[in-house]
Amino acid sequence: MLSNIKSNPRTWVEISRTALAANVALIQALLEPTVSLCAFVKSFAYGHNIELVTRLLGESGVTHFGVDSLDEALTVRKVAPDAAIFIMGMVPAERFNEVVKNDCVQNIYDEEDLAAIINAAIAEQKVALVNIEMETGLNRLGAADRVLADLLRIIKNNPRSVKLVGLSTHLSSAEDTAEQHFVYTQEDALQRALSICASYELIVPFVHCANSAATIFAPRVHDTMVRVGLALYGLWPSAELRLAVQRGRAFELQPVLSWKTKVAQVKDVPAGGAVGYDRTFITNRAIRVAILPVGYWDGYDRGLSNKGRVLLHGRPCAVLGRICMNMLMVDVSEIPQIKVGDTAILLGREGMSSVTAETIAQELGTINYEVVTRINSLIPRLVV
Repeated sequence: MLSNIKSNPRTWVEISRTALAANVALIQALLEPTVSLCAFVKSFAYGHNIELVTRLLGESGVTHFGVDSLDEALTVRKVAPDAAIFIMGMVPAERFNEVVKNDCVQNIYDEEDLAAIINAAIAEQKVALVNIEMETGLNRLGAADRVLADLLRIIKNNPRSVKLVGLSTHLSSAEDTAEQHFVYTQEDALQRALSICASYELIVPFVHCANSAATIFAPRVHDTMVRVGLALYGLWPSAELRLAVQRGRAFELQPVLSWKTKVAQVKDVPAGGAVGYDRTFITNRAIRVAILPVGYWDGYDRGLSNKGRVLLHGRPCAVLGRICMNMLMVDVSEIPQIKVGDTAILLGREGMSSVTAETIAQELGTINYEVVTRINSLIPRLVV
């Protein structure tokens, strides 16, 4: 596997082909044949690498992809020329011609953008594909109920320039098992919007609101497409959801990403010695320290100073002192065989031990999404 690291980098991320394929199969098994899986690869595929993941998902039969931006969509289009691509974030109207030219589905939530993409379609002599996102309680992007009729009227009056292919909303709390009633409240609002579309004689192929959590836990809201991001990468939206799901059935997601580095130096530090900037760690005994060439620039959060754990030879080793920009130090006193060049696991599993995105997130007071998306995109991603 590591022979594929042509430049022999100081740190790298491994992407498991088999874990990703297993997660796709697990999620597909939850869906009726009439429900499409839209794989979300926004934000560098949640830190995994958008090009690699798109290719691997295509090998698993995925044909629908979701992104946040036009630039992400163009990256997906290069890898998957025939895929359906939903751009769910904001795109400047000046770039709608690129959206239309590349047959992407643009999320629309106001009349101004709808008029602009119709003009772009006329200029490109093509039909613009649009998705209307409804506001149902998240109060983020989305069209208010009073706007929907105006949008539908414009679409109805411009059949040669625009086609409504999607209707969606975004769930606010699907990962909270105590808030499932609001998931259904939002789904009901979406269905009312779909009825209004029907009153304008507009058929909507893709109706969607289910994210990873709702896809796994709330089959009632699968509609005709689900948008799955985090679960594809083997991560759970919340610990509560995982407990609720696994209490009733065998359902295990497999983490796709591992993050590794190499030992740069091993040194002995005497009792009373300080490790790292600001002398925040003072030894109370003689210890052995390994220096790893990874720091907060790489995405190893400075909040893990004196709190983090990495794996060496399958054993957890404590992070000592402040995380530096490009380095960190760990206690390897209990590993006598440690040497320069040994592999350290920053995120992943070795033997019976593991460092998960969830445990790191708990230390930092954040969520697993942030842990993986903060890994610097310049670090090589390797398929294993």
